[in-house]
Amino acid sequence: MFISLYSRNQLKTLKRNILMLGLFLAVGGIVALVRELHTEEIYRLEFLFAAVSLVISGGLAIAIGLGFIQLKEMYFSMNPTRLSFRHAFLGREHVLYWSQLSAIRVADSSIEFKLENNRKVTLQLSAIPDKRTARHIKASINLAALEQNVVVNGVLARPKGAIA
Repeated sequence: MFISLYSRNQLKTLKRNILMLGLFLAVGGIVALVRELHTEEIYRLEFLFAAVSLVISGGLAIAIGLGFIQLKEMYFSMNPTRLSFRHAFLGREHVLYWSQLSAIRVADSSIEFKLENNRKVTLQLSAIPDKRTARHIKASINLAALEQNVVVNGVLARPKGAIA
């Protein structure tokens, strides 16, 4: 199962909004920089720094909006051996093998995976824009965890020694 968390239209709208923000920041920074450099007074270092920061952050946003810096795809994927997800555009990809999982805690807004080495990885369901997709992912993880015999919210599907 593979689910892209944002549709093409949502990504297009997001990139357009980032581009507009970048243009606003870059133009504002350039105006502030020119104004600061053309004053007769002594240069104020903090204002120069702020103006240059605006130009740089605006330039980065423009590069993202125009596609020169690629946003990574936000997705959820699950198969019989592993599950993987990325829930932030510039965030890290998490790949979790079912054999590494010791427990899963499912809440309304998040799913916490506890690995055998006591490391915890959290999938924020609140970061998923479509609530129906979030519910589908939550239900799928619950079913797959039962199938893989992983503890979910303190309950094991087939206790050790039980006849299947």
